[in-house]
Amino acid sequence: MVRMPAQLGLTSRHWIMEGATRTIASCVAYALAIVLNLEIANEYRNARWLRVAWLALAVNAGVSILRMLVESSLINLAVERYTGSPLFGLLQHLAIVPANVFLLLGLIAMWWAYHQVGLGFTIKPLDYAIIAGILVLMCALLIFREGLSQAHSPFFAGRYLQQIGLVLLALSAASSLVLQRMAMQMGGGKLAIALRFLTLYTLVRGVLVLFQAWQRTLASEMPLSSLPLFQLFLEFSWQVVPWIATLAAAYRAELTVHAAQELAQQRASKAALASA
Repeated sequence: MVRMPAQLGLTSRHWIMEGATRTIASCVAYALAIVLNLEIANEYRNARWLRVAWLALAVNAGVSILRMLVESSLINLAVERYTGSPLFGLLQHLAIVPANVFLLLGLIAMWWAYHQVGLGFTIKPLDYAIIAGILVLMCALLIFREGLSQAHSPFFAGRYLQQIGLVLLALSAASSLVLQRMAMQMGGGKLAIALRFLTLYTLVRGVLVLFQAWQRTLASEMPLSSLPLFQLFLEFSWQVVPWIATLAAAYRAELTVHAAQELAQQRASKAALASA
């Protein structure tokens, strides 16, 4: 939001304020996600896979904080033209890949935990079609990778880490769709909402990566300066992403709070009846 007036040409840019706002807000969101995910994991001492799932999501949030720090434009104050350098892309994907590994691990562990319960969840043909579409788009990005930000990086690791990150993100998106189907079959409730936010967190990231690749592919024909609103949309969307992860953990944590309140009310009612 700090960037909006400048992006629309109404004021001059204050990139230090923009960078500070973006970095701090994202780090706060992921820090809250860490705390909530760890609290949830602590509830599952006797449910191994659910504990693994929420611990993995906590690690994902922790590594994502590192990503926010290495992506911060404030580093330009110490390293000239840092955000436009190959070093920026290398450090960015050194953080993205492990973050995506733990995201995928968390989603798979959560799916396996609910699968073992045997509640009769089924995947619909539409889900398979969407998963196939995600995998096709991933393959297209890898084949026509000129639109990727690290396609011409002088760092070998930077080029291939980005491709590995895309594969992991695509697999995470496919896994999240399975969780979304579970959420739909659960009906309502806080847990179903939490699963939906996890799905949204993963899918929004994938869509934004796809948009950015498309944007870079068309950059020679359609300069970024001619798409200020589109660029603003991307910036705003990336700022929303960390808070989606936080909301997923918050809704699951709220389930525990409600359960504790109901238990306290039941105990109070029993105590009142016993004393009557």
